Amino acid sequence: MLRLWQSECVNKALDKYINGHSHFFCQATPGAGKTIMAANVAKSLLDNDEIDLVLCFSPSSAVAEGIKATFSSYLLCAFSGGLGTLGASCTYQSIKYLDDSFWETLKKYRIFVVFDEIHHCSFDEDGKSNSWGEQVVCKVQRLAKYTLALSGTPWRSDRLPIAMAEYSDPEGMLVCDYQYTLNQAINDNVCRRPKIVLVDNEGLSIKDESSHSFSSIAELLQHTKASYQSIIHNQAAVIYILKSACIKLCEIRKRTPNAAGLIVAASVSHAKWIQKLLDVELKQTVSIVTYHHQSPIVVVH
Repeated sequence: MLRLWQSECVNKALDKYINGHSHFFCQATPGAGKTIMAANVAKSLLDNDEIDLVLCFSPSSAVAEGIKATFSSYLLCAFSGGLGTLGASCTYQSIKYLDDSFWETLKKYRIFVVFDEIHHCSFDEDGKSNSWGEQVVCKVQRLAKYTLALSGTPWRSDRLPIAMAEYSDPEGMLVCDYQYTLNQAINDNVCRRPKIVLVDNEGLSIKDESSHSFSSIAELLQHTKASYQSIIHNQAAVIYILKSACIKLCEIRKRTPNAAGLIVAASVSHAKWIQKLLDVELKQTVSIVTYHHQSPIVVVH
């Protein structure tokens, strides 16, 4: 049984495809069930003999495995890319390792391609693209009969355009074919209301040939060449945030003794650096989980 938003999105995607369009962009809040919705679109296209195969791409092996399990269930096949299956679930990283014979073989079939968390891929015609975005546009998109791009958070910290996305002109706002917002998800009891604490700095300064002061991180990023990466790698800033989080965690553990904290880092090296700060500077017990682990989701749980 699909949720109302999933049924609406499936029907809208199928209508757009039937009316001669090849691409559909869905923005739905994280945890709302985008993968199940996508699997139902694929099943409908297969049942209607509109496609022969389904390919799914996502940013990590853990996500790819989750997609494989969902599509296997809905399409009633192994979905492993092997003989007799209806498709496969791969990572964006794997695209560059697929040889020419793979792409030549795909040309013989009508392909439906699902791009999960497409905001990880950037692309524009001026060459400001990351490697994943280039691979998606140059190798995958042109072979597909239909494409479905999914995102829960359709923006990038580097402000580059998202691959497979359309933007309004001149506002530059992302144009979605279907949108399911966090507010809708909360009202539908699909997601819990998040409690977010924002950390800012009213006394930022940069010293080069002269000194410049800024009243917020946003102002610093807007008026200088400083990057968001430079902030999350600033030791003083990160220790302040970590210390604040540790104090809050101690308060929560008075009510829930087994409570824990989850920190999302920018990279494996960044995660290891944060782990060292927590261990050495704040004397906290900490475990690190990366895509190098065999079963990272299991470790987190």
